[in-house]
Amino acid sequence: MTEIEALLRRGGWDLVDPRPIAAQHPDTFTLPTPADLAALRPGSLVRAAFRTVTIADPVRDRRDPYDEQGRPVLVAITERMWAIVVAGDSETLACVMDNHPFATHTRLLPHDRVQIPLTHVIATGDPIPDLAGLHEFLAAWENDPQHPLVDPLTPVDPLGPPRIRGSQARVVERTGVPAHPPIPFANVLVSKNVTPESVPLYGARFEPVPERGDCGWVFFTGPPDLEKVAQTIGFEVLTLQAAQQRHPRIQPYLAMAPGWGFTLLPEGADDIYPAA
Repeated sequence: MTEIEALLRRGGWDLVDPRPIAAQHPDTFTLPTPADLAALRPGSLVRAAFRTVTIADPVRDRRDPYDEQGRPVLVAITERMWAIVVAGDSETLACVMDNHPFATHTRLLPHDRVQIPLTHVIATGDPIPDLAGLHEFLAAWENDPQHPLVDPLTPVDPLGPPRIRGSQARVVERTGVPAHPPIPFANVLVSKNVTPESVPLYGARFEPVPERGDCGWVFFTGPPDLEKVAQTIGFEVLTLQAAQQRHPRIQPYLAMAPGWGFTLLPEGADDIYPAA
């Protein structure tokens, strides 16, 4: 059985034992001290490394996200995520997830309950200010019929579509093309005059250029002519994460496939179209 098959059988995730890594890299990877672990209590934040399954990315993996038959190409990645301690003993912490995995083929979600061995904690944080409020929220969340709970260890279908944000899924559905979610640290081009208020704002996704770390997105405002903007205003290279900070409204469109584009219009209106 491959690593990915094993992970998919248990919800598309597993915990990583950090001790061998710390032993191999003692100068750059340190674990919490026994005193740090002894100080943990309900409400404390703990961080652990999770091995998750996600769709391949041309920049990160040098692999296309789908094979010739249109099936997702899956890879395993490691994500460092935070959780909140709700109970524990001398060996294991009962926690609820406080991060949303980036991975597209895992059941794990924020507020899911997970068991984290003390040996697998890689960092600790200050307790949250309102533990009682967290318990109230969890009780309501876990009993809300509008959000039926799914065991995070339920097997994941390797042929299922990538799990992406709801706003992105709705945009992708409008294109009729499978989602191509980019990684947040891939490079994009943004015209130098883009601000959070820029409208109209144009986005076009070309084929990624893995050698440049480029996921294919270009965002610009001003004349609706990419070449004219390049000649008169100019572009700068940003990470996709930084581009979202520059103009937060682009977030729902990012999982559109290469060859598609969009225009953001005033009052929340938009248009999407083939960009070729």
